[in-house]
Amino acid sequence: MDTKKERVFSLDGDTVKVSVTFDEKMDRFVREYPDFSIHPRSTPSGRIWVNVTRDDCPFADTEYRDCGSCRFFISERAGDMIGICTNERTMVQAATQDRTRD
Repeated sequence: MDTKKERVFSLDGDTVKVSVTFDEKMDRFVREYPDFSIHPRSTPSGRIWVNVTRDDCPFADTEYRDCGSCRFFISERAGDMIGICTNERTMVQAATQDRTRD
């Protein structure tokens, strides 16, 4: 069995690669998501990548302040743990964005 795979997330003209590794103890594949709070990333149009568990957004429109329940969060597929924020107040300027390539 192939114990290493990769999932590519594509949104708003940008892609993020996520390693998927088989965990023998759990007997299932586990994704290793990037930490966008440590390594920020944005799309060419300036939309920031976020994890659904982020809960410190000052612009969240829900009482929980997490990205997963916010209407501005867009993911490639339903149930994805990462995606982009479409709130214009979180957009970064194209000239100043940190877009580290894989």
